[in-house]
Amino acid sequence: MKHLKALRSGAVGAAAVALLAVGTTTAQADPGNPTVGYGYPDHARQVACVQFFVNWYTGMRIEVDGKFGPRTQLGVKRLQDISNRTWATQELAVDGVFGPRTGQVVLTHAKKDRGMDQYKAASCSHVLPSYSVVY
Repeated sequence: MKHLKALRSGAVGAAAVALLAVGTTTAQADPGNPTVGYGYPDHARQVACVQFFVNWYTGMRIEVDGKFGPRTQLGVKRLQDISNRTWATQELAVDGVFGPRTGQVVLTHAKKDRGMDQYKAASCSHVLPSYSVVY
């Protein structure tokens, strides 16, 4: 009986630790994610996330197809320009490349933008380049 009680107590404790660990997990950007733009690997999921943010912040209606082309590059330039003029925490080069600096500024701003689809933004934060955890 004593062993059964100890076993039950240990199982409850282990379950509590597991739940606590799951509950404290946070979404985060990965500073090691590749840059998005011409001359970079341009993984489809990353490009689709860039297109999502471009469409949201610029009002452009780029097809979210995961392909980096001239319209997506133009959209990134517009996004960088809008950011510099309105809400950037640091000046961005308007070069059409979505690298760690652009990722950091956009993801930090998106986190505060309650009108945005926060689930989509948080999901995208896992694949976009950024210098630090912002989601």
